Amino acid sequence: MGLVAAARSFVNEVSDKNNVNIEFREHGVPRNLPQEVALSLFRILQQALHNAVEHSGTSKIEVRLWEHSNEVHLTVKDSGQGFDLSAIQGAGLGLTSMRERARLVNGSIDIDSRPKGGTTIHVSVPFDSEVVSQRQAV
Repeated sequence: MGLVAAARSFVNEVSDKNNVNIEFREHGVPRNLPQEVALSLFRILQQALHNAVEHSGTSKIEVRLWEHSNEVHLTVKDSGQGFDLSAIQGAGLGLTSMRERARLVNGSIDIDSRPKGGTTIHVSVPFDSEVVSQRQAV
């Protein structure tokens, strides 16, 4: 199905089920990413959207998925109530899970949140574009 199609379908499902406006944009993401990269990004998206719907208190969320310089990037941003990241260090299983999933595919994750300032989660994962090109040619 590919990461973009799966992400779009999931975003639409979450939006409909929770009556939340989720704006989804993607650009240039290869269809045949390595399975472990696509799965990790999809699982991070699931957790990030769950957290935003459950805790942000906002009805508008932005999801961006794009490729740049042999890295796939995912951003989930809300303008909700945010939180003090230092106050929940070690306590948030969902955040710990997202960090671990990014680490397992040599990616990085940045979580920016502050009370009443919303939350932005940005993940970047490197991939070998030559391997992807070879997969697409087959």
